[in-house]
Amino acid sequence: MAESLFIVGATGRVGKELVSQIFDKGDNNIALHQNPTSIVGVASSKSFLYDSGGLSESDIRSFSAKRKLGTKYNKLTDLLEPLKGSKDSVSIVDVTAEAERMLELHKKVIFETKHKIVTANKIPLAISDYVTFERLVSEISRYGYRCSVMAGAEAVDKIRDLRDIGDNPTEITGVFSGTLGYIATELEKGRKFSEIVKEAMENGYTEPNPVIDLSGSDVASKILILARTAGAHIGLSDIKLSPFIPDEYLNAVNVGGFLKGLSNADIKLASMMENAQRNRSTLRYIARYVNHGRPRISVNLEEVSLDNPLGQLKGAVNKIIIKTKTYGDRYYSVEAPGAGADITAQNIRRDLLYQLDNRTMSNS
Repeated sequence: MAESLFIVGATGRVGKELVSQIFDKGDNNIALHQNPTSIVGVASSKSFLYDSGGLSESDIRSFSAKRKLGTKYNKLTDLLEPLKGSKDSVSIVDVTAEAERMLELHKKVIFETKHKIVTANKIPLAISDYVTFERLVSEISRYGYRCSVMAGAEAVDKIRDLRDIGDNPTEITGVFSGTLGYIATELEKGRKFSEIVKEAMENGYTEPNPVIDLSGSDVASKILILARTAGAHIGLSDIKLSPFIPDEYLNAVNVGGFLKGLSNADIKLASMMENAQRNRSTLRYIARYVNHGRPRISVNLEEVSLDNPLGQLKGAVNKIIIKTKTYGDRYYSVEAPGAGADITAQNIRRDLLYQLDNRTMSNS
């Protein structure tokens, strides 16, 4: 039986990469897979293509590259209309950065249909209330959200498994942003903060607007998802969040103005790094969840000893440390390269494997 996909966000960076990998790696090839992938739908923010029998590779690639237009739609939930006549369940892949509208789609799919979700979009899970979060993620075979944190590097799986065996994490500490990890390790070399950010932006390491990275909101969403996976009744408003740099530098009306003002932060960041290095430490942007009776989350730039596993990280590598009551001072760790579109797309394909019925090994 073919695995049917409907990719929402197929024209974005990760969406394009996912489409390419599915065809280039032969996921759709019945000679290689007992459960080949059939893309029945692709959508952008404004239009979609759909064919219950599977869209052609040329149409999908053309749509993903924005060379082919689809049928216009108004609400994201409108995308479910063509699926009403589907005999089998369809896995809807969310590779967008949508918030409220996508949360409504996730809820409708899981609460009102037989279909499934695989998401790399962390925002719906972060902005939802705890009850909704629990309802969405409770059906593991229907809701895959591994790629919402560390691009699918086993963080969600590890914490979910620990919770299911009754050894809930009491502490989760980590570096969750490859972008901010890269900036911190470049600061160690004595480089100017403003130059590092501009270079990272030019190389595509940051979001198009680097304020999104430096505000820490992305990191806050990731640690919240892991804390909730560990069973913590906590929300975004409960997080003590300090941005990578003070708010005064993040309030520019446009990216150009923001970049001009960054040089004002050079001296402050250089001084912080020099102080850390005098203490045989370095700077890392740390997200921390602690629950010894009451759940708490903090996110901030802090000094970390060079002997600390997080202090030893280099470049865009992400890592989390997980402590439980059973392990005491010992800990689990999960490490992953900073996510790019290729890594995220690959792990979305892995997440989809968990939604297969009667999965068998490929013939490749």
